[in-house]
This record gives sequence, C-alpha cells and structure tokens, in this order.
Amino acid sequence: MVRQRDLALVVDSGCCLPDSLVSEWGITVIPHRLVLDGKVLRDGIDIRPSGFYTALRGGIDPPTTSAPAPAEFLDAFSSRLDEGQDVVCLTISSHFSSTHQSALTARDLASQDTNRGRVEVIDTCTAAGGTALLALAAARLGSEGRTIDDVSRRLRSLIPGISLFAFLDSLDYLRRGGRVGKLPALAGDLLGIKPIAELSMGETRLVGKPRGRNRAAERLVDLMRERAGGNPVRVNVMEADAAEEAEGLLRLITDEFDCVEAITSQFTPVMGAHTGPGVLGIAFHTESGDGGTWTAT
Repeated sequence: MVRQRDLALVVDSGCCLPDSLVSEWGITVIPHRLVLDGKVLRDGIDIRPSGFYTALRGGIDPPTTSAPAPAEFLDAFSSRLDEGQDVVCLTISSHFSSTHQSALTARDLASQDTNRGRVEVIDTCTAAGGTALLALAAARLGSEGRTIDDVSRRLRSLIPGISLFAFLDSLDYLRRGGRVGKLPALAGDLLGIKPIAELSMGETRLVGKPRGRNRAAERLVDLMRERAGGNPVRVNVMEADAAEEAEGLLRLITDEFDCVEAITSQFTPVMGAHTGPGVLGIAFHTESGDGGTWTAT
C-alpha cells in the first residue's frame, strides 16, 4: 500500500489570519512587499499592522505594494516537498494581484522533479478574511488525512459560498490610488458615508452607503442575516486599527448566529495600504458551504 502523504499549506500575506492560528496549523505565509520611504518591507515581518496604521494616521503617504516573486513560493514548495509532503497553496484573488501567477510559475518549476510530491495552487477568488476561512478549512481537512485531490475539490466547492462585506472609514486612500475621484471622495467624507463593498468570486461591488460607523456595522449584520439564512456559520471579523469595534461586532454576531467558528483578524499592511485604517468587515460561510454539498468538519 502506498503511504498517504501529509499535506502542507501555503498562503500569501493577503490572507488575514491571527498569528496564533498560523502557528497552530503550521501554515507557511509568503509575504507581499511594501515600499515605504524608499525601503522595501516584507508584509507582516518587517512591518506589523499596529505600527503601520499608526503611521498612516500620522499622515505618511501609503506605500506601493508588490506581489511575492515566484522564487519565494518555490523555496516554500521545495522545502515542503523535500520533507515528503504534498502542498496546497491558496492565493488571494487573481483579479487583484499577480500573486496567483507567481505561485503557478513556482508550481511548474517545482513539478519538474517528478520524484517528489504535488503542488496544487488554488485561486480563492477572495482576500483577507475570506482567504483565511478557506485556509482554516484546508488545515482541518489536511489534519483528517484527506488527499490533496480531496482537499482541492472540497475547497473549490466552498469558494462560491464565501461572503465578504467590509466598509471603509474614508475614500481618501482609494482616491490616492486612483480608484475614485477627488470630488466623490471629499463629498463622501464630508457626509460621513461609509461605503460597504462586497467581494464575491473575484468581483467587487458597492452594496450600501450608510452614514456613520454604527449604521455601517449594523448593515454588515443585516447582510450576514440575509445571506446566512439561519444556517450555522464560520465567521471572521476583520479590522484595520479598529480592534474594539471588531470585538463588539463579533459579540453581536455570536449572540445572534449559530457560530461554529468565530474569530477576529487584522488587515495586514498590504491590504491596508489600499483601504486605509478604520476598515471593518466580515467574511463568512455557512457550515454547509454552497447550499449543502460541502461540510467543513
């Protein structure tokens, strides 16, 4: 009988997971790069969220960002393969970054040695807390001794059922990145509008424009209520320098919903560079995944 190979899990730093869970599940995180004041910094290593958001609020210009190079993924893949493991790599949506392509290039290079295991690269079609929930699902499945084919199939069936909603505190950071005009950004900030966006299957759309953070947070819960339909859920409450609000939102959610799993996580600097501080959001999926065909446990 051929021995079942262990599974290793690799993600990029656009996957927003608490450090404790990264350590608990043995997940390898490949950092994005940020260029700040001429210095190249590794996301989550050379620059941490707390210091980053303090600097942003202090008025520094948002840094430019870049995806990990294929060589970084290749090093991670090769070390795991050399240890006798197969590798599942989850990347943030290919609509937002060239990270997925870097991982695919590394997979092809790693696969040239046919005496080692396999690497499967999956475009999560989401980011931040959405990718984090998929990473946790993959970690649980791997711990159960599932094959790489089984894990990959199950993750791909879960992806359409991932919901992610978040609101921005200000449109100014999108304006600086050229994603919204100066006048709409100024008008939105003056009126206290907190635009709520949904990320689904790699596409982003505006789903609400409440005024004030309290109303925006309430609307997040409304959206979760509409989407979850009373089913048990796994949820990740995401924040960018809004930890107290995130804990309050988590309490509201756990009081109302049947939460199989409920965590909070920080937007990493590479995410916050484009959104600014003050972001609050939720990513979740029902326990049955995409309508009852998938179960995470």
